Amino acid sequence: MSSGFADLTVQAHHLVSEGDLDGAHRLLADALSDADPRPGNASPELAEAAGLQAKVLVALGEPHSARGWAAFAYAAATRLYGRSDERTVTAAATLAAVLHRVGSDARAARLYSDVIIELTARDGPESQQVLAAHADLATVEYARGQCEVARDRLQDAWELHREVYGDGHPSGIKMLAKLGAMERDCGRYADSHEHLTLAEELCRLHLDFDDPLAAQVAALARAAADPDHVCPAPTPAPEPPPARTTPVVPAARVPPQAEGPHDLPPYSPPALDEPVETPLYHPPGRAAETAHVPTPRTAPEADGFDDYPWPPDDPAEQPWRPGADPLPPTVVGLADDQPDGVRRVPPPPPEPPSRYLPVHVPRPPAAERRARPWLPLVVLGVTVALLLGTIAVIAGVSRVDDGRGTPPPASSAPSATSAAPAPSTPAAAKPGTPPGKLTLTDRRDSIVLSWTYPAGAEGPVVVAGGRAGQPQGTFATLPAGSADYIAYGLDRTTDYCFTVALVWSTDSVARTGPVCTKRR
Repeated sequence: MSSGFADLTVQAHHLVSEGDLDGAHRLLADALSDADPRPGNASPELAEAAGLQAKVLVALGEPHSARGWAAFAYAAATRLYGRSDERTVTAAATLAAVLHRVGSDARAARLYSDVIIELTARDGPESQQVLAAHADLATVEYARGQCEVARDRLQDAWELHREVYGDGHPSGIKMLAKLGAMERDCGRYADSHEHLTLAEELCRLHLDFDDPLAAQVAALARAAADPDHVCPAPTPAPEPPPARTTPVVPAARVPPQAEGPHDLPPYSPPALDEPVETPLYHPPGRAAETAHVPTPRTAPEADGFDDYPWPPDDPAEQPWRPGADPLPPTVVGLADDQPDGVRRVPPPPPEPPSRYLPVHVPRPPAAERRARPWLPLVVLGVTVALLLGTIAVIAGVSRVDDGRGTPPPASSAPSATSAAPAPSTPAAAKPGTPPGKLTLTDRRDSIVLSWTYPAGAEGPVVVAGGRAGQPQGTFATLPAGSADYIAYGLDRTTDYCFTVALVWSTDSVARTGPVCTKRR
């Protein structure tokens, strides 16, 4: 049986390679119709045949029929080889793709995450399989409504793929086109236009004219945004819990500072056989029978019981014990006359001044104002200067009057205005002229390109570049009149070459010669 499944699987692979998916499906369906449906009893050949049948059904557009065979192949491979084996990881990726197509995106996302973990541990984070799995997971996250997470993941995967494998790899172009489609559906039209335009340009530069991927990218760029897609609103940040408000107990009266604290009578502790007296004042709503024993207040700076103000042995030194006043301290002064047991006390003596503040700052004594014997001489000198100036002005006016009839001599020197050359507009450049004076400034972490935009041109500027000795790819498409560009995110130890092209028309593109870094 095992050898029979192995031969059938080889024949099915041959049919798939020739494009005969229906023939491969019929061949595998006849062989698997009598197979044991329990994954625990599956042989390696049966597991491989089931996995191939799932892939063929997905390619034929029948993901619901493929779901059972994909789950069977994954369970059998896990039992036969373990989770980290390459065959098990392949079966997991196939099952995740099938689940995504039938709408089970939550389980598909978990399987893609497991695939990424296993492939990263085996091949490293920059392998093509790991980056492709990230792109597939981003597609599932996008379908689940996690648009921002999906776009970020797909853009990171494409940028790393571009850096490692270059601009012309089909997998990277596919990631870029999918990213542009996601951004268009999410309403990010500027980013979508930039990425889809770049994907079409990369297809034109690196793929054949009749390549199927080029046709798919072109169709995707011309498609409209999905009207049914709605990006979920961002989850608002949780509001902070309301501040805990301390209940405010209104006081009837706050005594002024000049009035000073109320003098409490000295405390005399009761005998052991005497009952504890309760205050005569009871707040409204509180039963009069409830005994209230006041306790002294602990000082704020006390951290424990060692600093607690325990009463001294002498009862006369215990002023914190309140007596049985007929009125509480908060209503003292509201009555017209002083009730029994309540009296005003003079303010306490002022506290001695602090020995720290205010700080005396010694100041130098003010300089005595000395007499200025030279002041009259200065005033006299200023007066004489004013008189001499007045006499000179009068003499000059009379000289001007005497020579008013004499014409001024003719000057042969040309005026400054006539000597200056008239500004001239630079002549328009000939169509097909490339940008001039292309220069490169290497800053290691970035590269600055500068050029001269031809006069009279109106086309956009395309900046292309790549690693020295490798094909160049488009870095950016700039608007007309642009004369500089800065490239970021490049390797600090690799040499790069750049060219700048001016698009005069659809048939005329003028490029400069390459300029390169010299890091090695």
